[in-house]
Amino acid sequence: MSQILCRLDHAGLFLPGDTQRRLILKDICLEIAKGEHLVLIGKNGAGKTTLLRLVHGEAWTTQGSIAWFDGSAFSSSRITGLAVTSLVSPAMQENFQRHAWDITGRELLLTGFDGTDLLYSEPLPQRVQRVEEMADALGATPLLSRSILELSQGQLRLLLLGRAMVRRPMLLLLDECTDGLDARHRALFAKALEKLAASSTIVLTTHRESMLPDWITKKIYIDDGMLFNEPRGIEEESKSISLVSSGNTVRSTELHEPLISVEKADVYVHGKKVLHNINWQLYAGENWLLQGANGSGKSTFLRMLAGDEQVAWPGSITFSLPKEDNIPFMILRRRVRLVSDYAQALYEYDVNCLELVLSGLENTIGVYREFSEEERALAAEQLARVGLQGREQASIRAISTGQLRRAFLARALMGFPLVLLLDEACTGLDTRGRLEYLDVLDRLVDEGLSYVFVSHYREDIPTSINRTAVMREGCLEITG
Repeated sequence: MSQILCRLDHAGLFLPGDTQRRLILKDICLEIAKGEHLVLIGKNGAGKTTLLRLVHGEAWTTQGSIAWFDGSAFSSSRITGLAVTSLVSPAMQENFQRHAWDITGRELLLTGFDGTDLLYSEPLPQRVQRVEEMADALGATPLLSRSILELSQGQLRLLLLGRAMVRRPMLLLLDECTDGLDARHRALFAKALEKLAASSTIVLTTHRESMLPDWITKKIYIDDGMLFNEPRGIEEESKSISLVSSGNTVRSTELHEPLISVEKADVYVHGKKVLHNINWQLYAGENWLLQGANGSGKSTFLRMLAGDEQVAWPGSITFSLPKEDNIPFMILRRRVRLVSDYAQALYEYDVNCLELVLSGLENTIGVYREFSEEERALAAEQLARVGLQGREQASIRAISTGQLRRAFLARALMGFPLVLLLDEACTGLDTRGRLEYLDVLDRLVDEGLSYVFVSHYREDIPTSINRTAVMREGCLEITG
């Protein structure tokens, strides 16, 4: 019989600060055996992320118990849990983005040995060698000398995966680990993970069962904070994808003035040129799919369109949004809205879902004024539109990653935008949530909204896409 590495005995927990003590996990009985690689499957808000945090030692039980095998005996100390496990999650990535630590990719990987956010001692030569080997396996060697502030979302996720794997933990915990990775790096990570599976036991969550490795030995389903051996309401839906929309294909030559026009645009980030001589226009009725490898410049392009990155002289970006003679910056911030992992990470305030959406009226981070009943009613309507009715008073720190992604879409819609910029919009969404999100987007197109959509997954592409482009090393190529 295989050694049990982690044992949960009727474990349950509620979130700190919840005076009502509503259980997020309920009566969890689970034994994770050495070499028994398992996947947790459940819809958004089912409790997957919280369970991984509990197994990691980052959260603690309020009912029952959890214990880890430390090599000689079982220990219920959370310090043991942190020592024998490694975790990669969207919250961890947000933590590094929010603090904006100016460290290199090499330093980030080296912190994985001690599980600290920053490097506090001179690394041992064998650790440096292990880091070099891990970076090579993941195709990330060029990232070792770069500041993590310069990295794309996908590049940072890749290094965080390497950071978790570099010390070969007893238990490796992966929460939606490949979101944001392009196809090449997904394949390299899968190969490195399969090799690690020979020595570490892996527990992962996914909303994309078709991408599970064949060496996964066990599936466990989670619903409403409880574990099941069979699926309960887990929907396996598919959606047909077409890059040709029906009836709404618009060509720039048929229209007059573009909503956004970019000419000879170069963009520098931290002194490095990221975008090169971009020429592009967005006309009313156009919905763009932007593809490209990790680090090619897609996110920087969207931030430029949102006004968060500046175009270097003599290039230019101009906006011709209807009903506005002049486009001051605050109006631009309302009419052209960006939804992204990075923008989400920078929203540090602990507000409830309704307050988050209300902050979208002025596109502020946090709430700075009283809102009218009409505004509050409109915010509740936008939450209902994205499937979050009944969650108005829930803290944004207490909902799942997928639910938070939908809440940020509702926030963007509060500004009555004409253009939406969507960077990996379906990250963290379960199958049902993904289809509902894309349906909302297609309905918005019918109401006159245009968008630019970035994704590495073909199944995430909205049916209303009618223009396509590829970013390659900071250069934009229009493909359709």
